[in-house]
Amino acid sequence: MLIKNLKYIVPTTIILLIALLLAIDFNTANGKGNSSQKETYSRIISLSPSTTETLFLLGLGDKVVGVTRFCGYPPEAKTKKEVGGYIDPNYEAIMQLNPDLVILLPEHEKVKKYLDQINIKYIMVDNKTVDDILNCIKTIGEICDAQEKAASVLADMNSTINEIELKTSGFTRKKVLVSVGRTFGSDSISDAYIAGKHTHYDELILIAGGTNAFTIENLSYPMLSAEGIIQINPDIIIDMAPNLSEQNLSEEKLLSDWDSITNLTTINKNNIYIYSKDYSSIPGPRIIYLLQDFAKIIHPEADWNF
Repeated sequence: MLIKNLKYIVPTTIILLIALLLAIDFNTANGKGNSSQKETYSRIISLSPSTTETLFLLGLGDKVVGVTRFCGYPPEAKTKKEVGGYIDPNYEAIMQLNPDLVILLPEHEKVKKYLDQINIKYIMVDNKTVDDILNCIKTIGEICDAQEKAASVLADMNSTINEIELKTSGFTRKKVLVSVGRTFGSDSISDAYIAGKHTHYDELILIAGGTNAFTIENLSYPMLSAEGIIQINPDIIIDMAPNLSEQNLSEEKLLSDWDSITNLTTINKNNIYIYSKDYSSIPGPRIIYLLQDFAKIIHPEADWNF
């Protein structure tokens, strides 16, 4: 396959107090940081679209004072102050907003060190897998005193996951390739980044009753050449193209790019889907809608009620 690619007797209570003060890391099922679980936060900065969506979903939007320029959902998020980008946040803007909590992802290690230096509290969550995303919702709910809302959201999401798993359990598992990045509108496809194993896309495919066409372990988002795509010969291709309208491209144009790859069973079966919904690349709470759409694409024969 072609792949491009941390002599005095001191009373016990004082010892415990010192130990508590030294333990600056706060851990939950999913999050780590230097914050205290018992505090109330009213000036929160979110440094990723997925955590911004989670905050608003849990009814915490009024406590959010800063987001990145990529945080566009819900629309209310656009009214918040921008603090730079996802990988290049503006430290001065963060300081000026005087936050009492910043929500980070593992990719924000440099930001974490900066916040430690200036004594701003933060938590770090993850969103690489479905469990990470669910635990992120739980963690933010616990930290920000929105446990009941988080529990309700998680109950609904888990109910949908269980329903889809149950309904697709007896179906034939089709091989699904999810393209997550390529050159659009070039009239051909020379290569594409695809979702490999141990990603939330891979898990969503499995829950929806399919199997990932790319089976090599330890490669989360490999780049495949056209020949590599032909070699794995998927039954279904889902081509992620978020914010398509902003690029002045149509689904029909993107679909025609795939005509350049011959000897592909998928093309003969017309099982190529251009997926342009804005949440297609955001591993946040709206993955439940992505899962529902995957289920419809992979098993249209099922009687779906969503």
